[in-house]
Amino acid sequence: MGLDFKIGDFAYPLAILRLKRIFDKNQWMSIEELENYQFIRIQKILGQAYDHVPHYRDLFRQRGLTPKDIRTLQDLKRIPCLTKKEIQRACNFLLAEDYKKYNPKWVSTSGTTGGQVRLCMDKFSNALEFAYYWRFWGWAGYRLGDTFAEMSAQHFTPHEENSDRFYDFQPLIRRVMVNSLLLSQENVDGYVKLFRKFKPKFLKGLPSNLYALALLLKEKKEQGVAFKAVFSQGENLLKYQRDLIEATFSCKVYDFYGHMERTVTISECPKGNYHINMDYGLLEIEPVHNAEVAGGLLEDEYVGEVIGTGLYNFAMPLIRYRTGDWVKVKKNPTKCPCGRNFPTVVSILGRDSDIIVTPDGRMITALYVVFDRTPGILCGQIVQKEDGELIVKIVARRHGNEESLRRAIEAQIRSFVGKAMRLSIVFSKPEDFIGNGKFKGIISEAIFNAK
Repeated sequence: MGLDFKIGDFAYPLAILRLKRIFDKNQWMSIEELENYQFIRIQKILGQAYDHVPHYRDLFRQRGLTPKDIRTLQDLKRIPCLTKKEIQRACNFLLAEDYKKYNPKWVSTSGTTGGQVRLCMDKFSNALEFAYYWRFWGWAGYRLGDTFAEMSAQHFTPHEENSDRFYDFQPLIRRVMVNSLLLSQENVDGYVKLFRKFKPKFLKGLPSNLYALALLLKEKKEQGVAFKAVFSQGENLLKYQRDLIEATFSCKVYDFYGHMERTVTISECPKGNYHINMDYGLLEIEPVHNAEVAGGLLEDEYVGEVIGTGLYNFAMPLIRYRTGDWVKVKKNPTKCPCGRNFPTVVSILGRDSDIIVTPDGRMITALYVVFDRTPGILCGQIVQKEDGELIVKIVARRHGNEESLRRAIEAQIRSFVGKAMRLSIVFSKPEDFIGNGKFKGIISEAIFNAK
């Protein structure tokens, strides 16, 4: 979920303001103080789960546990992890018997990885989402009431007659919804016109859409479209995308990670480090020992899977939720110069569905770095339909250099996956990468055991 300042929808402005004040203080707390904050929230969630959620009540009894047995954050590991498939299969058993008293709303994940999941979010988790984004955007200078633009396809697709509209301005919340379905060279002037009309200070969107817009403006040699900051979410932000977006819009990109389940958020600070928001949720990082990162790992780095526990949702508590998302982490991270004590990760690598499996059984994550390392590529995608074969789709910066580009990208990919992998390189058009959903740089349907 993105920043959506609809206080009328949330209907809890006092709860939002109260939590925002708490969050503003929390970011400067020590790790010990933050862990104490987490434990207090965990105790409340465990009590609710044990007393009112059939799934957890049965699970605790099977294991001979009660909430009182969880005396530290480490004790939480006595509870087995929850998977997405379990949520899909046993949704009603994860719903609290008293969920209606928390004024819940039903939401659904996009379903792009692992199928769609229905979730019940209560008033506390809605206030949480608002307060978190308000604080995070504030790191970039946002103030409540500033005009911002948001690139979206979903906003324009529920009703077919809206799909050809360039924008929808919502004056109460000062948001300009920008139709990403119309991204094309023919429509560049329309985007420029609406930005100049509303003068938004901030722009938010998927990295692929932000990059496509920046690319179109650059090719058009359009000057003067600038923002105070750009916020990217929902996909891996690649280096070449960040570089072009920042150069085109004359500002810093603030990247962040989260999911509809609302158990974990990671956000980039002004110093460029990715911080785990400890007051939003409890994040555990479980090492993935048989994973490799394209480009390599430093001696003090490792790859881990994100396991999240929500601290606020009483309508449908999610405890130790196995997200399937992977991050790169330093074993001994240093304190960020921004002054915040939130722990950091090096980067967000993607999901287990983004992992390429080599013929010799290695798992390669972050293989999208090959596009950063190959001059002449505008954008690209790697698809593994079956073990031992990759389909590589790329867009060249200019015509006439396809053969040299083919050799260069093949050499880069083989440096990571080896000579035994079969490669099929396909040249595509930019519009092939502009769709109405999330863009995935890596799509893997290979079967492997990541645990």
